[in-house]
Amino acid sequence: MIECKPDKIHEAALRLDGTALVLEDALIVAYDAAAMLDELGVSQVQTCGTLREALSLIEGGLVPTLALLDVNLGGETSLDAALALAKLQVPILYSTGYDEVEGAIANFPSGAMLRKPFTAEDMSKALTEMGFLNQTQRCGLGD
Repeated sequence: MIECKPDKIHEAALRLDGTALVLEDALIVAYDAAAMLDELGVSQVQTCGTLREALSLIEGGLVPTLALLDVNLGGETSLDAALALAKLQVPILYSTGYDEVEGAIANFPSGAMLRKPFTAEDMSKALTEMGFLNQTQRCGLGD
C-alpha cells in the first residue's frame, strides 16, 4: 500500500483516463461508481445494467482503460464480460456485496476486488493498488 508522503511521489504505471466500463445491475451503485471514476480522471464512463449490454459494447469494439464489474448481476454473473475483457488485456476491478465470493469467482480472470458498499476512498485505494493512481492523485494533492 502506498503511504501519502508528498516528498516521495511515485508515477503511476497506468494512467486513469480514457473510457471505463461499469457493469452493475443496481442503477444507483452504477451512477455512484461512474461519478467516482469521473472524479479520479476517467474521461468517459459507459454504464451497463446487464451482461448483454456489456457484451454488445465489447463486441462492438469498446476497449476500455478499466472495467468495474459487479460479480453477481441478479440471475447471471459478469463472467462472460470478464473473459472477453481479459482477452483484450483490460484491467478488471470486481465489486460484490457478498462476503463469500472466492468459490463464486474461481473461474473469473484475475482482478482487484471492492466490497460493497464502497466509498470513493475504497475505489481510490483499489485503483492505486492496481497501479492506476500516482501518489499525488491518491493523496488528493494533484490537480
